[in-house]
Amino acid sequence: MEDKTTYYNNLIASYFSGEATPEEIELLSVWLTEDTINLKLFEEYQQTWLITGKAALSTAIDIDAEWNAINKRLKPDTGDSTSFVPKKKSGKLIHFMNGWKAAAAVAVFMIAVAALFYLNRGQDKIVIIADKGNLEQTLPDGSEISLRKGSVIEYAADFDTKERKVKLEGEAYFKVKRNEKRPFIVAGNNARIEVLGTSFNVNTKAGDKQISVILTSGKVSIYFKGNKSNNTILNPGEKAEISTTTKTITTVVNPDPNYLAWKNGKLIFDNTSLDQVIATLSNVYQKEIRLANQQLSGCSLTATFENQTLNSVLNVIKVTLGVEVTEENGILLINGSGC
Repeated sequence: MEDKTTYYNNLIASYFSGEATPEEIELLSVWLTEDTINLKLFEEYQQTWLITGKAALSTAIDIDAEWNAINKRLKPDTGDSTSFVPKKKSGKLIHFMNGWKAAAAVAVFMIAVAALFYLNRGQDKIVIIADKGNLEQTLPDGSEISLRKGSVIEYAADFDTKERKVKLEGEAYFKVKRNEKRPFIVAGNNARIEVLGTSFNVNTKAGDKQISVILTSGKVSIYFKGNKSNNTILNPGEKAEISTTTKTITTVVNPDPNYLAWKNGKLIFDNTSLDQVIATLSNVYQKEIRLANQQLSGCSLTATFENQTLNSVLNVIKVTLGVEVTEENGILLINGSGC
């Protein structure tokens, strides 16, 4: 049986191709009201169909009438007379089918708009969560973010209107579109990373009250909230280690060739000690791995892996170093006599 994500992907495709039944359109309408992530997926499909020319202009629909029906559905009568009224726009609405399909298409589109207001009511911020895996996200200014699984970014709904500022919890890789008039700022706890246009990795959970920044290209300015003049400039190939408790910033040459392994799937070990290999694997695969015998820490590994599963990597380590791997209470243990 297909999973939920695949089902709704197929349902959206059916909707835009004009093949969805009334019952399927009803299910799609309900799904759109459940989560802003669903809305984003719907919008991405819509843009794809518009670009490929599968959309066509046809009969105008009474948008106000559709809105009133949807607004009542989204907001049951609670005695509060307040309701959301969209700006009236003249002209025809783009849709893709005729007859009841045209009306249903507009209904779904308007529900998507209404749901956006409903789910973000009283809010002026957009929150994006990479809850099911790494997530690629393009911001309104064209900047690109690779968000690691379990991480969260938050930015103002009027992003790029007054300032370009995102709040990060977790780890992300940024490719910032240059705009000299509006610097791009990443906020993590009380630390601030400010750039004009560059590529860099930020991890707000590098340790206890620690944030790490590794610069790929360009330059970044790092400082603490309210103290912008006391900043540290980071150059390509450097790593900044930021303590949010002591408010200190230390820069070093980036010692980790695998800092983007979580994103690109590539692991490089060049005569790397086994304890460092294990630390890297634990971080990349988000699985706790330990050395059962500390004498193994003196062993070293030279190997390169690209998009390999953890089991595949461990099998190579077992054969190469003659160790055994067992699992106890969800923890992988590596044991052997040493090297």
